[in-house]
Amino acid sequence: MNRGEQNGKDSANQLPNGKGVIVVIESEKIIQALCYVLQKVKRADKIKLVKLLYLADKYHALRYGRTVTGDEYWAMDYGPVGSTAKDLLSLDKKMLSREYKLVSRLLKKASEHNFVVGGSCTEDDLELLSETDREAINFVTERFGRMSSRELIAYTHKYPEWAQHEELFASRTTKRQRIETEELLSFLDDDCMAVSEEHLETSRQLITGTFS
Repeated sequence: MNRGEQNGKDSANQLPNGKGVIVVIESEKIIQALCYVLQKVKRADKIKLVKLLYLADKYHALRYGRTVTGDEYWAMDYGPVGSTAKDLLSLDKKMLSREYKLVSRLLKKASEHNFVVGGSCTEDDLELLSETDREAINFVTERFGRMSSRELIAYTHKYPEWAQHEELFASRTTKRQRIETEELLSFLDDDCMAVSEEHLETSRQLITGTFS
């Protein structure tokens, strides 16, 4: 069993999820997931990376009842965004020293807007990613990896967890709205990530912890 199957505590942030429950967000795993995405697509800007990670989290939530990253999602003007992934990609030196050193080593700026994999990224640097985590990222990068950032924004705007807030963004009433993890259990007509209703209910029970 690799560390991806365990509940690691390194580089973890604890945040309330709005329901009185403390959610542990593991920054190190998010960095590893971003690195693995870049291994697949070779080069991407910040928007494309957060979109592909969102789709991988959605895929994994639908099939396995948890997300790859455990990140906290928000609907923002350009679609659903994992807040920790977004912050990590800022490469802000104000972040925790360990996080900054890791993200700076595994992800490199190829230009003002684009990232590539850091030259020192090895298999050992991806040890937190389980087989199903990698499955989700493989699936998403194969099907969506050639899309541009603009195309990914338009595509992810179709999902109800963002679309329900569209009027608020259009009227500039809000800058962001919380997306609960359970809301990721949605799919479109003819969606390549769709699952059966029975499977969907099982995943919902796993995410919410409510079993009939």
